[in-house]
Amino acid sequence: MPQSLGGSDTPDNLALACHRCNERHYNFTVGSDPQTQKQFPLFNPRQQQWSEHFIWTKDGIKILGTTPTGRATCNRLDLNDEHGDEPSIQIARIFGYKLVGIHPSLMRDPRET
Repeated sequence: MPQSLGGSDTPDNLALACHRCNERHYNFTVGSDPQTQKQFPLFNPRQQQWSEHFIWTKDGIKILGTTPTGRATCNRLDLNDEHGDEPSIQIARIFGYKLVGIHPSLMRDPRET
């Protein structure tokens, strides 16, 4: 729950996020699923497993929502920079994956170790 909506700033209410995602998340708690046009809660990394709601495209460039929550989160946070005129996040993923060999899809979830 965002602080602006009454949430606390204790560690159990916080989630690590990049500046870009934090700005786009703002204080939204729901998003629109483009497939159903209905509102769904956004993905909560403290309570849900990433792999239950998202997958990477085979080329490692886009995140796809596989559930209404995943699709609503991709849409609300524009995780693939599809709403703007420059897909900078896709360019960064291409750089990280193809040139450097580092990509989130290749990393293990620390909760699984």
